[in-house]
Amino acid sequence: MRAAVLGVPLFFLTLGGCGHGAAGSSIEPAAAQRLSDSFMADLVAHRTDAADDNMEPEFTKMVHRSEFPPQLEKLLQYCGWPLSSELKQAGAGTKVYLDGHSNAIRKFTYAVPTSEYPKGGCYFSIDVVPNGDGLRVTTFGPLKSYLGQSVTVATDV
Repeated sequence: MRAAVLGVPLFFLTLGGCGHGAAGSSIEPAAAQRLSDSFMADLVAHRTDAADDNMEPEFTKMVHRSEFPPQLEKLLQYCGWPLSSELKQAGAGTKVYLDGHSNAIRKFTYAVPTSEYPKGGCYFSIDVVPNGDGLRVTTFGPLKSYLGQSVTVATDV
């Protein structure tokens, strides 16, 4: 039996989709994981400014820097603040934005003990996209596991 998973993405500004074929292949996997790991470490350490610095421009145009910390606090009430993280899954796909354009993504899912749940009770998902000459985080958020089952995230690898 698969776990019923309820995800709460922060400011889900875009629609995500599963890609086909070479989705995500334009993103160097190790570089994307370094950014994702760094972003997760910033959340664990409560470095909200550093996390905000890694968000893609589409996000920062919608959420002013001063609004990011209180909105992040609200989001993390769902599972609690992450205390540490362990990468559990990585994959590739395609993100489709509200305006219709699409972008390759690398998705990373971490098992995280939080201030509210032990490890395995919540997971954290981070999506990385190419942006100009670098990479940026496009969406992220907690995923709660129910029935004691681990989270399985569908990806196109």
